[in-house]
Amino acid sequence: METRAGLRTVDSEIIALAEDEFEAAAEGAGIIVREIHTAAEAAEASLLLDEVWNVDKTGTNVFEPGLIVAFAHAGNYVSAAFSADDPEEMIGVTVGFFGQPLGTVMHSHIAGVRHGHVGHGAGSAMKLHQRLWCLELGITEMTWTFDPLIARNAYFNFQRLGVSMVEYLEDFYGQMRDGLNEGQASDRMMVSWPLDRPARVPAVPADSAFACLRADASGEPLISEVPREAAVVSLDFPSDIENLRRHDAKLAARWRVALRDSLTALIADGWVVDTCLKGGTYLLHHP
Repeated sequence: METRAGLRTVDSEIIALAEDEFEAAAEGAGIIVREIHTAAEAAEASLLLDEVWNVDKTGTNVFEPGLIVAFAHAGNYVSAAFSADDPEEMIGVTVGFFGQPLGTVMHSHIAGVRHGHVGHGAGSAMKLHQRLWCLELGITEMTWTFDPLIARNAYFNFQRLGVSMVEYLEDFYGQMRDGLNEGQASDRMMVSWPLDRPARVPAVPADSAFACLRADASGEPLISEVPREAAVVSLDFPSDIENLRRHDAKLAARWRVALRDSLTALIADGWVVDTCLKGGTYLLHHP
């Protein structure tokens, strides 16, 4: 395989397909995505991320502007999405950095879209731009972490992109002070996305899955022991944990522990996460 600047060269047809997919997604979302470099752009990007993560009352930054400039200047992935109708209106930000093994992996650290633009395809288009950027450098794997209790993100990652789970990280960042995570353990799931082949979403028979985790009649998490003959298990969790946190933080915290305990126990026993269904249901099988 030929190399370019020490990196693997990806087949041109794969890059062309990735470019077409990104352009279609960006057009559908009504956005333009471009790399950002200047201090002014970094300051605006930092403010946008603070808005998305609701950190106004803490006096801290989700991502300090100077770090954004440094990441971009060092050659890492730093981009922003702008409205196609107003190219000066920044509506989303994505930052990633190179991981190990060098030359093959990009770790996508943070991505956020202004609340008013969520649900219109901007986030998907931004991810596809990041994939195209990586492939053009010969990078064929992207990893990132996300809160496994955020149902819409879990569904997007597994069903739309076809990621696979790498590991479960308990309280990964420690206590966080932003408005979305404050007071809650910062558990994260690390996933891996192969960039140079089509997404493969396993066809798992959800109707025959044994309910290992579900809500009882009062909305409390209920964990059941998996019978020996079970081939597929399901883990249900709240479809809108962010709203639950606002209205009943203690119940949300109990769901955190329930999902952590049930998921990590299954993984330790050899079960594999296949996908996440819309509305909040992980499906696992035992090879």
